[in-house]
Amino acid sequence: MAEQQFWIGVHGVIEDRGKILVLRRAPSMTYKAGAWDLPGGHLAANETLEECLVREVTEETGLAIEIDRLLCANKAPGSYLQLIYACRLASAFRTVTLQAHEHADWRWATLAEISQLGELIPYLDQIIARGVLA
Repeated sequence: MAEQQFWIGVHGVIEDRGKILVLRRAPSMTYKAGAWDLPGGHLAANETLEECLVREVTEETGLAIEIDRLLCANKAPGSYLQLIYACRLASAFRTVTLQAHEHADWRWATLAEISQLGELIPYLDQIIARGVLA
């Protein structure tokens, strides 16, 4: 069997005051525009998984985080693997600054509220169904 290229995504479950930060993908995104997602992104060459997550969260939200632990690995359909980490804010600053080309909205939401937001990116649906965020 021939090996195929695959992507590694690193995403953060940033919890604060009983709520999780979720971001709504911008209308210009080619994959799942308008779907709700966790902050994070793709691993770049020469960075650790944790460095990737800290970089992506800072780029996407302007927030500083600390990583607590790995929650799970999730294999999505196709050639994509996500590593999901439990995170917390590194300071009291919790106002999000979005990059308009990536995300159009954000909110702090409970797990019940996340399920009511509308379309979720598929891996987020998968990890909620598996009880990872409970």
